[in-house]
Amino acid sequence: MDIFYASGHTDKMMIPKIRFKNHTICFMADLLPSVGHIPLPYVMGYDTRPLLTLEEKAAFLNEAADNNYILFLEHDPQHECCTVKHTEKGVRLDKTFSLNEIL
Repeated sequence: MDIFYASGHTDKMMIPKIRFKNHTICFMADLLPSVGHIPLPYVMGYDTRPLLTLEEKAAFLNEAADNNYILFLEHDPQHECCTVKHTEKGVRLDKTFSLNEIL
């Protein structure tokens, strides 16, 4: 397991990256609470350092798209997991699915 540390929302928030059955599943916490927060300018209104959040989010989303990470969204009421992809407008939603589909 690896951990991505993000300090824009709160100091040293941890995003665990767990390897399971040829997948890397990332517990997104408040860095990316829902699929609606995937486009880069959308951050939480109460981030302690929102400009830092933008930098950290951009770096993580590029890594996630490059490596086909599965993003587990604990706060999204409709989409449990998703993947992202590179587009001409930046990193965007690719697919949504439940965690059970890969277990």
